[in-house]
Amino acid sequence: MKPLFTLLISFLFCAMPMSAQEVYKEVMRLSKKTADNRELSIDVRKVAQFKVDALEYMLRKTQELMPDSSVTVLDYQAFALYDFVNLYTQQLAKNSKKKKERQRIMQLFQQSSLENARFFDQDKEFIMAYVNSLQHITRFSLDTDWVIALNDVRERLYKTKMP
Repeated sequence: MKPLFTLLISFLFCAMPMSAQEVYKEVMRLSKKTADNRELSIDVRKVAQFKVDALEYMLRKTQELMPDSSVTVLDYQAFALYDFVNLYTQQLAKNSKKKKERQRIMQLFQQSSLENARFFDQDKEFIMAYVNSLQHITRFSLDTDWVIALNDVRERLYKTKMP
């Protein structure tokens, strides 16, 4: 399903003409659908809920701070968020039996999220809600520039020769 969705998202970016926020809306739709699916594990639903919360935050802050920005900005950010979280869960799954490696992966992704703020929001309690929660595996800041964080984490993974 993930490769198919990635292909669909790539197609949406390339298709002309494209209505505003198609990628954002599709990532939101799929994330909400997953978060609401009681047949899935709680961990899968929590990851999807993080995506929903991050997307809603991103939309609200973009409208508030950058009302004249292009709506394609939201599409790029949504796609990068989707890739960032999926790369993270894939890396955790590959190293599921190595506790030390899982901790390193979690720290690497969290650090990338924290170091690449998008809005520089001062409401630290709100944007750090997932970071400070031990009940979520997506312990990332809501205030993240997902495009930059994704590129950063890919570079760090490449440098460390992580599978």
